[in-house]
Amino acid sequence: MAHQRATASLPLGKASTAAIIDCLRRPKRAMVGPAGAVFVLIASVSMPGHAIAQTTNAAADTAPTPAGAAQPGDVTSERVARERSGDDWLVKGGSFYQNQFSPLKTVNDKNVAKLGLAWSINLDNPMGLTAEPLVIDGVVYLSAPRSLVYAIDAVSGRLLWKFDPKTRLDYGQDGSETARISRGVAVWTGRVYVGTGDCRLIALSAATGRRLWEAPVCDPTETGITGAPRVADGKVFIGYEAESFVRGSIVAFDATSGKELWRFWTVPGDPAKGFENPILAQAAQTWSGKEWWKESGGGVWDAITFDPATRLVLFGTSKTQPYHNPGDQRLFTGCIVAVHVDTGRFAWYFRTSTPLRQSENFHITLADLTIDGKRRHVAMTAPRVGTFYVLDAATGQLISSHPLVPQGNPNTLVARGARPLDYPGIVIKGVEDCADQRCFGVRNWWPMSYNPDTRLVYVPIMDMRRGDVVPNAYPMVGRLLAWDPVREAPRWSVEHPLIVNSGVLSTAGNLVFQGQGTGEFDAYAADSGKKLWSVQTGSAIDAVPVTYRVRNEQYVLVPVGWGGMFRLWSAAGETSTRSSRYGPAQLLAFKLGGAGFTPPAVQIPPVPRPPAQTYPPDAVTRGHQWADQFYCTGCHSSEFDGAGRWAVDGGVPDLRYMPPQAHEQWYAIVLGGSHRAQGMMPFAGKMTTAQADEIHAYVIDRAWAAYKAQPASEGRD
Repeated sequence: MAHQRATASLPLGKASTAAIIDCLRRPKRAMVGPAGAVFVLIASVSMPGHAIAQTTNAAADTAPTPAGAAQPGDVTSERVARERSGDDWLVKGGSFYQNQFSPLKTVNDKNVAKLGLAWSINLDNPMGLTAEPLVIDGVVYLSAPRSLVYAIDAVSGRLLWKFDPKTRLDYGQDGSETARISRGVAVWTGRVYVGTGDCRLIALSAATGRRLWEAPVCDPTETGITGAPRVADGKVFIGYEAESFVRGSIVAFDATSGKELWRFWTVPGDPAKGFENPILAQAAQTWSGKEWWKESGGGVWDAITFDPATRLVLFGTSKTQPYHNPGDQRLFTGCIVAVHVDTGRFAWYFRTSTPLRQSENFHITLADLTIDGKRRHVAMTAPRVGTFYVLDAATGQLISSHPLVPQGNPNTLVARGARPLDYPGIVIKGVEDCADQRCFGVRNWWPMSYNPDTRLVYVPIMDMRRGDVVPNAYPMVGRLLAWDPVREAPRWSVEHPLIVNSGVLSTAGNLVFQGQGTGEFDAYAADSGKKLWSVQTGSAIDAVPVTYRVRNEQYVLVPVGWGGMFRLWSAAGETSTRSSRYGPAQLLAFKLGGAGFTPPAVQIPPVPRPPAQTYPPDAVTRGHQWADQFYCTGCHSSEFDGAGRWAVDGGVPDLRYMPPQAHEQWYAIVLGGSHRAQGMMPFAGKMTTAQADEIHAYVIDRAWAAYKAQPASEGRD
């Protein structure tokens, strides 16, 4: 049934908040998750009370309303529909089509070299930035890790207000991770909306940052929210992280009151409790295995697009693990799904996963293309597997599909004795030619951009290193690819040294903007790919640039600062340079004739002298294995080679930088939970003392390696 669609006429059943939370809970057991991670889940939970959010107001309740605006944050369906000037960036992607395109062309391919800094603001966040800013009537709205929200004057960079929802980190490991990521906010009729890592949707006053209401979205003991809410038709749409053992859904709330209007479950629940609608009963037939409903999945953690032409909400779902039967479709995991905006009633689905190619789905952009002489209203997307899909937006019918990079047969990898991956298989110099599994697929969440002038899609991807193979070099590189969706062919591409780079912005000025993990922020000619301008910001860039105009002056805005989920579980050198990971989290605005920009001086903290290594080599080896099994490396990076600092103020500390007192308190931290409030869960009852000792041995081993590798000038004695 791959690449099928289905229809239904019945809306989802409505449920109260209490009923939804009750559905989210079910009897639990100890389970082994990805990479051998051990999850110990309790038989029943209660929803702990949330701390009352506090607002820090620089402008109090006297924030000025820009001329011509009815109120701060004045966004409506009508305004988004008629926005053609490019003055504002009203919604995610710049429009409901989410093209990440601006009609502005004051800054263009002829004068972009004259860009300079207009203003900057330091947001002082140890986890960097991944959000896409919104700009409405001269005010920038931006979120940061722990779901902090900022309102900033778009001309001067002056902070208007800051909101802190007091996101809790102590519910569980998954929530501790999700709280470190926030990909943006939504704004609608005077309100700003943000999702939190502890599963709340919060509405704020756009004028003052005062909390207006909050609503539960998911169970914070199981998961959390990392994505930006979307708004349309008086509703706020939000999903959350959900893979193994968490049941995914997308939820619509009334934008004014916060009342839950509908919820579409992406996977069926326990058959003994009945199914919410006939579509889920049908989906249940595509699952198998003992108590399959406890595995769940189908998270809607990023991709949500409202199509005003069809009045459908299109969203992408994630995979699930483990896979008992590779022949299962497990609907609606690994799918693009469309539901009706008014009721959440199912419209169609398109499956991007195949039995041996389980996928996650990312940014969905809409366009009107002429294909085979016929005008088609389409949805375009490229999931993790790197196949570019063009679908009919109204029906989900497949129009075309083509791989963005060379792909091979996944059985090749299996024949070598390795487990199947979520991505295409191996051919020599193919995208998954990775014997050590250091490949992460072709695509991730960073949004692409469709330019209606060039009729190209600019896609940030990950690709195999081409040309001569460098011994011990990381096997993958980043790439900005200009893709022709009609001809199904690349127009041009630019290679980046790191795999993690920013989302993409294109403009009517024949420009494409993208930031890099190296800290470079670049402008390319949209038609040729020629680099026309570049500035070194000093900070890794993982967020999304936008552009806007105030008083006839165009600004290009980019959040910088090493952030995102990759920095938690992948090696630091794969996503940042030795200097760019230390750059500050900042918001930088550029304009023609602006000032020259010198990145802030970077100070690399010295690795403190570790305690003596008293464990034998075999204990160190086992400690590495335990660190993987207990998912320590899922937060502190793959080989404890992460953030390069001992950060406990909302960051995830690099264990190589542990101060002496932390080594002394090892049992209290790891087993006893003394740092639970900072997101370090206790492992007593799950991990033995001997296992904790051997993980400590591995930490000390990595600390000594880092200590000896640093220049004497940086602290080694």
